Amino acid sequence: MIKNDQPKDKIIDVARKLFASRGFEATTTRMINKAAGTSEGALYYHFPHGKQEILDTIVQQGIESRVSLLTVSLTNSTTVTGIETQMMTLFDQLWQAFQSETSYQSFIITIRERMLLSDEQSHWLIDAIQQIQARLSQAFQNIEKLALNDSQAADNLAMIVMSIFQKVLYDELLIKNQRRLSADVRERVRQQIHFLLAPIQTTIN
Repeated sequence: MIKNDQPKDKIIDVARKLFASRGFEATTTRMINKAAGTSEGALYYHFPHGKQEILDTIVQQGIESRVSLLTVSLTNSTTVTGIETQMMTLFDQLWQAFQSETSYQSFIITIRERMLLSDEQSHWLIDAIQQIQARLSQAFQNIEKLALNDSQAADNLAMIVMSIFQKVLYDELLIKNQRRLSADVRERVRQQIHFLLAPIQTTIN
């Protein structure tokens, strides 16, 4: 028997909207079923562990989608300006990854309900961040002219870059609820990246 995933997808879509607007605790399975046009039995058929499993699924799908949109490649950069430009390209990709309504809602839920995630999803979230950071570190190591002393130096540089990006994303999307990237904010990020790379200017040029 082939399972029809349409009701499952509908439940996820409706629950994501409700969790984002009302919060996880304030959303009941009855509300989800009513909005999705499904029965209680159908919900538990697709999600035997109820709301918690729906939450975990929403978070995991959101993270997978955002990570898949990122391309980290600095191998063609031979100057600090070139690295800067590609760092900003990566930042633009990160920002765009949150622009669809689905992705934005998933992000809000992930941050707001962080303490309610299962251990598996909490580890998955951390792993996703570390995965991007590792790709960035490897990209730095691939630039011969950077002449980084060791992989730890590349890891540290990648960690700082990610911290800069994350702070801006959280401040603008979560705290300010600002989904349009202003020229001023983008320029502020560029200046921070420039300041970070300034010490290696003489090494690479």
